[in-house]
Amino acid sequence: MRGFCTLSVLALVAATGSAQVIYSSDFEGDNGGWSGDNDWEWGSPVGFAGSNSSLEPIGGHSGNNAWGTVIGGDHSPSTVSSLTQTFDVTGYTGLSMTFWEWSDSGGNTFDMAAVLVNGNQEYLSNGNSNDAWREVVLDLSAYDGATSLDVNFQFSTTSVVERTGWYLDDVQLSGVPTPGAAALLGLGGLAAARRRR
Repeated sequence: MRGFCTLSVLALVAATGSAQVIYSSDFEGDNGGWSGDNDWEWGSPVGFAGSNSSLEPIGGHSGNNAWGTVIGGDHSPSTVSSLTQTFDVTGYTGLSMTFWEWSDSGGNTFDMAAVLVNGNQEYLSNGNSNDAWREVVLDLSAYDGATSLDVNFQFSTTSVVERTGWYLDDVQLSGVPTPGAAALLGLGGLAAARRRR
């Protein structure tokens, strides 16, 4: 009976077009599975006062931890830093991603904070969040039908000015399961329930 309920609920989700969370991390217990190179660091920002009146946050948007471009210091000059992860989105439509950013990189005058998805630029931060966290919501429905999403938070700097840079927290990827995918998930739940009997 429990398996039947699982199937019914998932079929209802697919029919009503309700989004489900595919991935979510607040970076408190771990780094969320991301791989960062060059300036990207996972940890607890300390409120470092950088050059050119820039400021990093104290802690994350939620909790203590976040990803940042050199926690406790200014970012490096003339560097491209990538924070990447690949997500399996097979069987999902209506894809979207949300995250919170703290950005102090000079308003795109010199340094660029961008989100690339499968190599395409889907977001360019204006480089200044005015010493506060702000939410970013990205519509990724253009990738409906894709089997995977390669997400890259890419921070590119010049040799002109170093500031505190870019900080990220509370990243979430969502999508609506297609009817076929929901049915398969439901059948898996039904089979598992039968095995438990």
